[in-house]
Amino acid sequence: MNAVYDGYSYMPLYMSHSHATGFHHTWGYEPTAKNHSVSGYGLFGRAYFSRQMGTQLKAGGDYTSFKKTHGPPYNHFNPIYDPIEHNEYLLEKGVDIEALRLTHGGSGVARV
Repeated sequence: MNAVYDGYSYMPLYMSHSHATGFHHTWGYEPTAKNHSVSGYGLFGRAYFSRQMGTQLKAGGDYTSFKKTHGPPYNHFNPIYDPIEHNEYLLEKGVDIEALRLTHGGSGVARV
């Protein structure tokens, strides 16, 4: 590991076998106001679950299609990476950067 993605991220949270809600983070790892904007239960949670299953199925097909324009973090996002030794979040938490690099098989040289 030699960098940390510092940007917008979204993750659907599956609450049960047929209900879901969404969770978003912005830059600086702060949660957004859109978190849980859809109820995780009831009719809306079930409809959101169905929509997410279709979306995830399509994303999985795009990821495994072997086309040059697909893959994480998707072709339409501009990936912004902080070099691991300058990442504010890790420095604030007091994470040992060198130990983190060695744990993930890094040579200690940042390659971004």
